[in-house]
Amino acid sequence: MMINENVTVERMVAGGDGLARLADGRVVFVNGAITGEQVAIEITTNKKDFARANIVEILSASPHRVTPPCKFVAAGCGGCSWQHLDISQHMSTKVAIVSEALRRTAKISESDVAGLIKVGGSVSANASRTTLRMAVLPTGKLGFRRASSNDLVETSPCLVAHSLLNEIIGSAQVKNAAEVTLRCGASSGDRGVWLHDEHGRGQITGLPKNVGVGIESLVREVVGGVRLRVMMTSFFQSSLEAAELLVAAVRVAAGERALSGVDGRVIDAYGGVGLFAATLLSADVPVTVVESSESSCRDATINLSQHIEQTSNTDLPSEILNCNVEQWSPVPAGLVIADPARTGLGPQAVSRLVATNASRIVLVSCDAVAGARDLRLLIDAGYELEQTTVLDLFPHTPHIETVSALQRKARATR
Repeated sequence: MMINENVTVERMVAGGDGLARLADGRVVFVNGAITGEQVAIEITTNKKDFARANIVEILSASPHRVTPPCKFVAAGCGGCSWQHLDISQHMSTKVAIVSEALRRTAKISESDVAGLIKVGGSVSANASRTTLRMAVLPTGKLGFRRASSNDLVETSPCLVAHSLLNEIIGSAQVKNAAEVTLRCGASSGDRGVWLHDEHGRGQITGLPKNVGVGIESLVREVVGGVRLRVMMTSFFQSSLEAAELLVAAVRVAAGERALSGVDGRVIDAYGGVGLFAATLLSADVPVTVVESSESSCRDATINLSQHIEQTSNTDLPSEILNCNVEQWSPVPAGLVIADPARTGLGPQAVSRLVATNASRIVLVSCDAVAGARDLRLLIDAGYELEQTTVLDLFPHTPHIETVSALQRKARATR
């Protein structure tokens, strides 16, 4: 039996919901609610310690509630779940969520948190995404899933997609594949499509000219003046703007001394196609890229060819290792840059990174809670958090990127 109540939203939390309290004292996470709103809700998930709910009626709306700028959100598209919140409020809301994660999960005192957080940059709200994973409708057109559903909504044109991708979205027809990945190079004009078809029977027609199809297709992008190649199966940032902002934030967090190699080798953990190593390190700085994706390692080998060539005859050659960080045998380093998946590092990976004895660690996190959990592990391992920069790389969504700088504490001498 569903329960209906009126509640007041206390704050917005990681994942994007509004947090309120039921009459019995339990926390309830309200989909689509904004801080300060009074809403009538219908419970959809009822657990002993918490509940989840949808809004039945907004009794008192936030002044920051807006009509979603994309018509497909009204049709049910779940791709941009924060379009009801004024875009001007996204960064401050995300900073508040990160602050809460540092207090609750990283166990950092409230008085210290305020001094640790820095507001970083945001990408353009519209037409910035250069990589999209989309679903195929029964008609063969492309779209996204409805919020909390497997139902599909056609979304052409997509508000956040780069114009080069919207051309594909508008004309493509797909058969025998449930999903596709689209990617373009904003600086090169390259475009590629990857059909996620298990049996290799997928077909796509109606593509504009010069669009590559298949996992071997390459898209070139220029980040920080450095030309990179990216295969369709390799991970890359959601947009060129996102990559530029992230590289700039990592540069500041690492510091020029550590990036110069004077303190030793640089470890680029979860290094992908070599984005950070290629853009932040001169070719004579020895770097170890640790990456589990075979295609990303192939890209990194090309993107870091100068680094490999210039250090090949030295005592500290650059290397690209195709393995999981948890299974990697650590080597001494001066700097570690780690950009794990949404689940974070976890204890095993932290132990490997700490074993490098690096004086400085830069942690890139794409989940506020997982990032805070990793920070706690690193702090307990002897590192001090200097700063966490909050970036908004996914406009209209609750997704948050952070870049944290940590310095190894000096060991006490007897």
